[in-house]
Amino acid sequence: MTLYEAIFRRKSIRKYRDTEIDPKLLEKIEQYGEDAVGIRPEIRTKWKILKGSDKRLAGLFLVKAPYYVVLYSEICEDYRKNAGCLMEQLVLYLHTKGIGSCYQGGARVKHEDEKELEPVMIMAFGYPAEPLERSYEDFRRIELKKLVTIRGAFGKVQRKLLEAARLAPSAMNRQPWRFVSSEDRIHLFVKKPGKLGYQTQQDFNLFDAGVALSHMLVTAED
Repeated sequence: MTLYEAIFRRKSIRKYRDTEIDPKLLEKIEQYGEDAVGIRPEIRTKWKILKGSDKRLAGLFLVKAPYYVVLYSEICEDYRKNAGCLMEQLVLYLHTKGIGSCYQGGARVKHEDEKELEPVMIMAFGYPAEPLERSYEDFRRIELKKLVTIRGAFGKVQRKLLEAARLAPSAMNRQPWRFVSSEDRIHLFVKKPGKLGYQTQQDFNLFDAGVALSHMLVTAED
């Protein structure tokens, strides 16, 4: 299975088997994260894999999993979008290896020892104790025509890129992105949050925008 194919099958996994992943595969997973290219390659990032037995994570609705990965980043312009783009590539890679994952937006690292970089997102992963995949019909997403404003020609390339972006996961399935498609480029816009919890929601929206961009990047490479 390719990363592109995983876009149309992957779903969040919340139940995991207590099965260890081969150490060599764990090394490949960590290396894949390090090698992934985001929208701003110059932004410093760092990946850290924690075992579920580590007990260093806390947070509301924390999914119990055998492994977690934390993505750290320097704080600068576009760092949340860049982080979303990077982590979703790892999500798709894990799926191609038969490994499930689930974003942990409300989680935090206790007793943080990383001084220079900020933990942007935590993700649970491991071998699933529930079906790993879903069918295309099971995606609950806004119709493409309601997400995209078309200006000029709209062909197979634009449709393929935007359909992949439409299927991207987002916090609470808000799908906070909208697109304007012109003949030679696609513009992505992020919805402005309401006043309640503005900054937190905005942080998630920007991360989610990076996730959508990741699907477009993978599709373009395919």
